[in-house]
Amino acid sequence: MTRLRLRKLGRDVWATRSRVAMMTIAIAVSVLAVTAFLSARAIIGREITRNYQATRPASATLHIPGGVGAAVLSAVRAEPGVLDATARGTLQGRVKVGDGPWRTMVLFTADRADPQRINTVAVESGSWPPPKGTLLLERTALAFLGVSPGQRVTVEAPGGTPTPMTVAGSVHDGGVAPAAQEQTAYGYVTTTALAFLGRPPTLDQLRIVVGDHSTVSTSSPTIDRTAQRVATRLKALGHPVSSIDIPPPGRHPHQGQMVMVGFVLLAFGLMALLLASILVATMLGGMLTAQIRQIGAMKAVGARTGQILRMYLALAAAIAVTATALALVPGLALGRALAEQGARLLNLDITTESVPAWVYAVALGAGIGVPLLVALVPLLRGSRITVRQAIDDHGADSAAPGGLLDRVLTRLRGPSRTQMMALRNMFRRRGRLVLSVGLLAVAGTMFLTGLNTAGGWSSLVAQSIGQRHYDIEIRLDKPYPADRLTALAHATQGVSDAEAWGRTAATVHTAGRIDVAHVYPDEAHDSFTVLAPPADTRLTRLPLVAGRWLRPDDTDAVVLNSLVPAQQAPGTTVGDTVTVTVAGHPVTRRVVGIVSDFGTLGAAYLPDRDYATVTGTPGRTEMLRIVTDRHDAASRQAVLDRLDDALTRAGTGIQQATTIDTLRVALDGHVLVLADALIALAVVMGFVGLLGLASALGTSVLERTREFGVLRTLGATASAIRAVVVTEGVLTAALSLLLATVLTLPLTRVFGDFIGTQAFRQDLPFVFSFPALVLWSLLTLAGAAAAGVAAARRATRTTVREALVSL
Repeated sequence: MTRLRLRKLGRDVWATRSRVAMMTIAIAVSVLAVTAFLSARAIIGREITRNYQATRPASATLHIPGGVGAAVLSAVRAEPGVLDATARGTLQGRVKVGDGPWRTMVLFTADRADPQRINTVAVESGSWPPPKGTLLLERTALAFLGVSPGQRVTVEAPGGTPTPMTVAGSVHDGGVAPAAQEQTAYGYVTTTALAFLGRPPTLDQLRIVVGDHSTVSTSSPTIDRTAQRVATRLKALGHPVSSIDIPPPGRHPHQGQMVMVGFVLLAFGLMALLLASILVATMLGGMLTAQIRQIGAMKAVGARTGQILRMYLALAAAIAVTATALALVPGLALGRALAEQGARLLNLDITTESVPAWVYAVALGAGIGVPLLVALVPLLRGSRITVRQAIDDHGADSAAPGGLLDRVLTRLRGPSRTQMMALRNMFRRRGRLVLSVGLLAVAGTMFLTGLNTAGGWSSLVAQSIGQRHYDIEIRLDKPYPADRLTALAHATQGVSDAEAWGRTAATVHTAGRIDVAHVYPDEAHDSFTVLAPPADTRLTRLPLVAGRWLRPDDTDAVVLNSLVPAQQAPGTTVGDTVTVTVAGHPVTRRVVGIVSDFGTLGAAYLPDRDYATVTGTPGRTEMLRIVTDRHDAASRQAVLDRLDDALTRAGTGIQQATTIDTLRVALDGHVLVLADALIALAVVMGFVGLLGLASALGTSVLERTREFGVLRTLGATASAIRAVVVTEGVLTAALSLLLATVLTLPLTRVFGDFIGTQAFRQDLPFVFSFPALVLWSLLTLAGAAAAGVAAARRATRTTVREALVSL
């Protein structure tokens, strides 16, 4: 490129420095968003797998009621396809600090001599094994319980008595969710502690790693076949297996949440890239339009189309490279910050913040490749203009006048001349209007969709809580006389109603095989439970997805919640039969209904009479649901404390006791990651859209410099010109608002249903957030007005002489 052309470009950049700066900022913001979203997705997606694999998760867990001894371990380790085996135990108990409330605790138990090659944890303070009378806590449980290593807590195991224990240290377990999110503390003890807690020092779980040579298998069918073969072998040796747990191989318990977070980041990253493309097309098109007469003058003195194209393409490349250079490092830093926040919410350790090469490639493509590619369209059009077309340019589209839109605009009358002039000016450059409205509409659609979806999560939690017409749930360690316990509950101050429910763990049964569940070692995630509500229950009303609810006279019926067909019995629908092992007995029932039951893990509902017959526990209960006379959190907790004391004095063992407030906190915690991500991304999209509107208005004003000079000669005041420009911006924003509102309706439904189903097997309620619409409307209209004022300032400051001699 010659020195003369470089000087011309340099003067162009200086003359339009504010617009060039705006273009650079716009591209940089889009590149920053793309880089941040994709790098965060790449880091979290890699680290959640790495953290889970670092625990060396067991492929399968075989439950052996008689316990796992050295002979069993030796025999299993010799089996083909078994890489390793160990004995473990899991107890669900309770823990409290001082006089505080009881909280749910899961105790993971191992022998003191266990080599810790399977389901390992990283000790962060203290050491393994912990001394007698002590336990280690998962690190997130420290903050959840409000304790530090060295402090004492009270632990109660099922069937045991409350026992003081010292927190000997903390561990990081990459296979469990954060304690606050699950409202559950995780503790790690040895068999010595079991005796200390009043439990037999028996480990009844055999955990095996399945694979070929040194390669761990990730095939569920292979793991299942190996586990079944091991179970058959153990039965022949006199150690029958009651059931087998096979969690999804290599999949973290919250992998579904992570997949959805990654999907949201990817979707918004692609939308940011789309916005960047529209921004580039709008801004470069405006720059070329403003220099049409200059291009005509250059062609009049001999410039060729190729020379002009290369000159302006070099300018676009310089702007794109500068914007990308400015955005790449901050984008990577923001992506790492987002990944760290996600890691804290998912209890992950980020071992490395390195970003894969494909993220750099996409960022460079978004920042340099896309702008240049999009710039070719307006640059080719502008560079091909003839001298005559350049001289005849008057700041409007070259299409022949007299079309329907032109006739409508000509005949249209409004309340003021200013408004009508602004309306007609909007359609002078219809291509740019489409880009400007499209840019702001896309940004508004994503902003509203993000906040609507976040509102859908909140609504799902609220609906789940609203379906539960009880305040307290108490799970017992074994069946107790139902009448006695409900009478005791009614006699407790603050209780207005009480129901006795049947409840027990279950598995789907297949003839000729040991039952297989897909539950994780915490015995919560992907678990399966049979519940038996009273025939006239008043405390639960679950919405039907298909079929009907149980009837009092049903003797061959079962209702499943929506997680069971997804996790435990794939493909099961209303009218099918399902065989479930309940209390050791296979029971076949016809599915009469499927219900939505967010907040409850996989569950099958049986009539209470049928349940009593199957389990052999007529007149007994394993769970109480209580209604309090006051429904605030403090009153519920006070009633729960009194019930706890009354049940303990009556010799009733409590496995878990929670208020509905605890459930709400746990459900909120599960959707917090997605909701926060959606809100943050919506704000970014809104900012990019407003920046694009400001650019479009600035371009419109710049190319009409001579027009404003003519208006000034005719007596137009600065305020009148300002009113025209501001009104044009506000009308453009209003048109984008209408389009964004229309597009948001179907997108919210599709987006919400997809991520809800993928994350929690549950469609999100459709929520249209009117506060979000009001907020976006205010931001858009105020931003349009502010951008109009800034753009009009140039028009009002240009003298008549400067305007008339402007090229």
